[in-house]
Amino acid sequence: MSVRLSLLVALVAAPVAAQQAEWERPEVIREGAEPMHATFAGFETKQAALRGDVRRSRYHLSLDGDWRMKLAPDPEARPKGFEQPGYDVSGWGTMRVPGILQAEGHGGPVFVGSGYPFPRNQPLIDHSVNEVASYRRDVVVPAHFAGRRMLLTIGAAGAAYYLWVNGQRVGYSEDSKLPAEFDVTRQMHVGRNTVAIELYRYADGSYLEDQDFWRVNGIERSVSLYAAPATHIRDLDVSAGLDAGYRDGRLKLGVAVGGAAGGVRVRATVLDGKRAVLVREGAPDAQRMVTLAGDIAGVRAWSAEAPSLYTLLVELLDARGRVIEATSRRIGFRTVEIAGGEVRVNGRRIMIRGVNRHEHDPHTIRIMSDATLRRDLELMKAGNVNALRLSHYPNDERIYALADEVGLYLMDEADIESHGYLSLFQQTGDESVLLGHRPEWKAAHLDRVQRMVERDKNHPSVIFWSLGNETGTGPNFEAAAKWVKARDPSRLVSFLGHSMSGWRHPVNDYVDIFAPMYDDIEKIADYAVRPEFKQPLILCEYAHAMGNSLGNFQDYWDTIRAHRKLQGGFIWDWVDQTLIRKDAAGRDYWAQGPDFDNKGGDDSPVGDGVIRSDRTPDPEYHEMAKVYAPIGFERMAPGYVVVNRHDHVDLSGYTLDWAMLEDGVEVARGNIPVPVVAPGGRAPLQLTPPAARDPSAERRLVLRARAKAGAIPLVDTGHVVGWEQFALTGPRELPAVAQGVAPVDGGAVLRLAAGGAVLEVDKVSGLLRGYARGGRMLLTGGAPDFWRAPTDNDIGANVPTSHAMWKQFSEHRRVDAVRSEGDAIVVMHDMGVGSVKMETRWTMAADGTARGDVTFTPIRDDLPDPLRVGLQFRTPPALDRVRWYGRGPHETYVDRRTSGLIAQWGGTLAEQYHGYARPQESGTKQDVRWIVLEDEGGRGLKLTGGQPLAVNALAFPYADLAMQPAGKAHSSDIRPHGDGTLLVDAAQAGVGGDTGWSLDGRAHMQYRVPLKPIRWSFTLGAAR
Repeated sequence: MSVRLSLLVALVAAPVAAQQAEWERPEVIREGAEPMHATFAGFETKQAALRGDVRRSRYHLSLDGDWRMKLAPDPEARPKGFEQPGYDVSGWGTMRVPGILQAEGHGGPVFVGSGYPFPRNQPLIDHSVNEVASYRRDVVVPAHFAGRRMLLTIGAAGAAYYLWVNGQRVGYSEDSKLPAEFDVTRQMHVGRNTVAIELYRYADGSYLEDQDFWRVNGIERSVSLYAAPATHIRDLDVSAGLDAGYRDGRLKLGVAVGGAAGGVRVRATVLDGKRAVLVREGAPDAQRMVTLAGDIAGVRAWSAEAPSLYTLLVELLDARGRVIEATSRRIGFRTVEIAGGEVRVNGRRIMIRGVNRHEHDPHTIRIMSDATLRRDLELMKAGNVNALRLSHYPNDERIYALADEVGLYLMDEADIESHGYLSLFQQTGDESVLLGHRPEWKAAHLDRVQRMVERDKNHPSVIFWSLGNETGTGPNFEAAAKWVKARDPSRLVSFLGHSMSGWRHPVNDYVDIFAPMYDDIEKIADYAVRPEFKQPLILCEYAHAMGNSLGNFQDYWDTIRAHRKLQGGFIWDWVDQTLIRKDAAGRDYWAQGPDFDNKGGDDSPVGDGVIRSDRTPDPEYHEMAKVYAPIGFERMAPGYVVVNRHDHVDLSGYTLDWAMLEDGVEVARGNIPVPVVAPGGRAPLQLTPPAARDPSAERRLVLRARAKAGAIPLVDTGHVVGWEQFALTGPRELPAVAQGVAPVDGGAVLRLAAGGAVLEVDKVSGLLRGYARGGRMLLTGGAPDFWRAPTDNDIGANVPTSHAMWKQFSEHRRVDAVRSEGDAIVVMHDMGVGSVKMETRWTMAADGTARGDVTFTPIRDDLPDPLRVGLQFRTPPALDRVRWYGRGPHETYVDRRTSGLIAQWGGTLAEQYHGYARPQESGTKQDVRWIVLEDEGGRGLKLTGGQPLAVNALAFPYADLAMQPAGKAHSSDIRPHGDGTLLVDAAQAGVGGDTGWSLDGRAHMQYRVPLKPIRWSFTLGAAR
């Protein structure tokens, strides 16, 4: 590192004088707040506690709704003294709470993939970009709150804020993703009160909040007031495990009593439904802690597959046994451990079929409605997801309770990411720049980890604690890991710290799991077989789902399932971070960073989920669901077996059935007796496929497993959980043209005509002027085509530059010959002045069926691989319906086709393009035997392959999908107009997706188009 750079780093990291504001002092994290406690609510009666509805409680008051708000462009312009009740805010606007300022038109959203939207100069913040929102509202405290302890909770707000009540300063807090509770008993009184919050967009804590997401802010979770009794329950610590035999439940409960001293007792009751299965009672000790314990014989253990919950009722009683305060929560009995080098839950090895998820909504940005939150979990359960990494911060408390209820393993992650300083370390090699190495940042690191653990410690769904993401490493993280292990030995600790692991396996020995990010298949396989690596491997991020992606996902899981040391991973990620905005024509489109002012942001694409931000599944979602399926089928002579990939449950909650397809149409179906199959086991099926109805047909057997009622929470009865298809015969062969008609010279064209059909080849271009039947034009063009509209992965891998010659070859052709040769019209195209040759031979049978035989011949051996090898045709707008026999119903690619059932499918032409955030290649179908384009009367064109083809039919010119500069192309640009497109490919490259920003994002070699001669054929005929 140069002397100049060393000096700069030293200046950047210099201690800040104490006169700096709290929000520029990393050692100042919180002032005036209560210690963090677990999520629970106090109630005045046992019955109210069991209902758990704070809206019906006399002592809970929501402060959500409209607040008066004024936004200042910087701290110096903020309205000073606004916290005083006499300050006139009547002319201010309003702001919703919870709410994101930028979503409500106050300032602009900024997206940063890595780095900060302000100069990197920790712990200082550039004041010129640090907007300050001043919030005010009046709160009427009812008379019955008198004499009680008033606790005001701000669920989450960021990046930093001050709180006043009636003009008196109460406190200060940082960390945008965890609540802060303030005792306002002294400041607040019965009657009207003024609550004021001064919220800073950025603070020193923002250096720890460098996640790849929208840099927006607001009071993003609820604000509430609770009037607790003078003596009240301050915290609950529930340890609900299993005995050594994993049969009996072992409960240990710690109840912290707060407030005024007094003679109180605590009674704890565990309920199974309405039946009490355990009751314990005790008095506080000298530290005002009540510790209770007890066993439950034959307890129903909790797991993601069987999320059995009990109700814990805790009552604080006075000396006469009357309830002072009560609360309840759902608890689950389970163990988490490393045993035999494996992560085990309840003594059984588990597989993590996970996703990462940001809290994101296309309208409200970070505010999640109950409906959206529940929809996420419905889609996860239906998509065979069993684990969720809360990337990269503690989430809204609601998702933890839902995960407990429906069965999801959670990796709870501290709100720590300092990617900007990790990048500086990667540039300089100087570890001292990492915030995890800096003593003045230790308290902030520990605070974020400790408060997360204290808030979420009672949820059975949380089985991993994560110390953060893309931070680098350092002693601050080692100290945090040590604290977590001492505080909560019942769970495991995960932490990578690095952005990517490079050509090594950088194991952190102070955590329990090796959690690499985007390691490819070869790397994880190497780790699995190396005996010196003891930790189980669970990919914290992999299978980067940006745009049209998620290639070779089946290959990942073939490898993961082959090695016991590999226990799955978390896809990046679940939901696109697009926002919905309107274009000039008033149409909605998926907006990204460059679509806004984005000051301080970058051009990172944000459509990296397996579902869109409105919760519409992407095609990738179906591939994920297929590969993640916990039930599979295999062919094993002389029959078939079912494979139970569950970790804890047998197959009694499922039904099995079969279907026989002939030429893609179901001709028979039936049920299969469900054998007894233990978790992780397999068993043969009692199944004899029926004889063929049509001996010449292509026959495929489809086996399916469906959920019974209640087998999987949030999943409908009959939902297909796992399925497989087996080829019993090959595709039908394309019949040869018995006797072709002779070409006719038509002057500017060569013509084939028979059976009411005419095919004309232009002598100058070598392309079809048209293929018509009954005087109706069905198809034109047929240009050699080697290019595709770049996917996000193509762009990230620099394919538009490295492979640009294939675009040139597709758009600029030399016609070497257009001639008659026997009964054929032969067209010879040359691309790249002798680089590539393409020959197309057109013939026609007496019934008007035309045949194309195409030969692709690369001459140069130093060209990169083509993205596709095929022909591009245009189709008339009237042919707006499509049917095909191949993989479907969604788009498929050679490395993402496992989820495509080979059958007959159909729909409108407009439906075939999937609206990715940025227009790109979409709509291709693999293994197509034939495709029909027709009008509403069923008249049109049928194209049949001589071998299975990759075909793409779209309702607009393919050029509409061409790559544009960032922010210049939008999803709303793509709509039916003009001629349609028909792409007929012998092969197209896969979509890739190991990453989205490097060569690793390209399709694996086996899924690329080889640079060698390719021959294929097809026929053109009538639709019916």
